[in-house]
Amino acid sequence: MRSSVLVSAATAALSVSAQAQVTRIGSANDAAGLQGLVDQYRADLGQLNPNEPGSVGSGRRQINWDAAPDAVSAPNDFAGDFFNAGFSPRARGVEFTTPGSGFQLSATASSGQGERFANINPAYADMFGTFSPERLFTAIDSNVVEVEFFVPGTDQRATTTGFGAVFTDVDLDDSTFIEYFDVDGNSLGKFFAEPGLAENASLSFVGVSFAEAIISKVRIQSGNSALGGLEGGGIDLIVMDDFIFGEPVPGPGVAAIASVGLIVGARRRR
Repeated sequence: MRSSVLVSAATAALSVSAQAQVTRIGSANDAAGLQGLVDQYRADLGQLNPNEPGSVGSGRRQINWDAAPDAVSAPNDFAGDFFNAGFSPRARGVEFTTPGSGFQLSATASSGQGERFANINPAYADMFGTFSPERLFTAIDSNVVEVEFFVPGTDQRATTTGFGAVFTDVDLDDSTFIEYFDVDGNSLGKFFAEPGLAENASLSFVGVSFAEAIISKVRIQSGNSALGGLEGGGIDLIVMDDFIFGEPVPGPGVAAIASVGLIVGARRRR
């Protein structure tokens, strides 16, 4: 496994106590090779919390997609607010948006729909791998996903200390990244995924954590093109596996953001 751990300043606009940043980035040919790096990031964020409504103030939550039912998996749509329901185990405190037409989880082998997005293109079954078998996640008609944080199971905006994601089949240095934003929309940095060494099905991880819960939103670019065709000519197609993030907590400036969202008719689907 190739990996890097960086400690640096985030932005000059943040308080000194909020600047410390730990970045864990690496790639491997399989899940076993990436496990150690992912475990380090989990330890950075703290203990895993139950997926109950409300915030416990510290620790982490995560999504591995694998317990989701076939009814919300390929070829069916996956709702962007699925993991912010007001009940366990779906109260994770995250909601997803995309400039594309929606989201999809890959199907299981037993569903007969084609694994690892083979329902979209049969070649994808061999192109993509999994960190936690067997579902993967992607936007449809876009390579961009934005993640916003809420007090789990509620409409109350929240912030978090960190967010990390596993990607599969990263081939290019500049195709895949996570960008982090504070409550004022200021970028806290853009962090690129490291390409894998294998031709297909490699796994890459990007995870950044801060000393304080200053992240309000993250923007993920997974590859440089939406799913549909094949790679070649500089096209790098990427999908995602596990999401790992700090416990969403109410933070400074969050109430103001929530008010703006209500004024402009921000999507609230529940």
